[in-house]
Amino acid sequence: MAIQVDIKNSQFGVSFQGAYFRIAAVAVMRQREDNPRHQVMIDVIGYATQPQSEDTRDVDFRRYYAPYQEVETQSGETFLAKCYAWIMSQPDMTGAVGV
Repeated sequence: MAIQVDIKNSQFGVSFQGAYFRIAAVAVMRQREDNPRHQVMIDVIGYATQPQSEDTRDVDFRRYYAPYQEVETQSGETFLAKCYAWIMSQPDMTGAVGV
């Protein structure tokens, strides 16, 4: 699974229509606070198009933090699918579609 979304402003000074994003890392962390006790860190890498090899350079990187329970309430058969659903609901991913 991956996400396709337009990047309007990039670090390169140009936009990327239909940029291809995929999760690079997910970590669940336990915190000292009770609310939320567990937090999910999700690293997402964006490419101009779907990479054809692991040597393709990224054009964007985003790190998200979410309460574990908020991710768990998303639709999806696996935890990773729920992470993708949560990411697509974020304000900076408006217009995102799963691919």
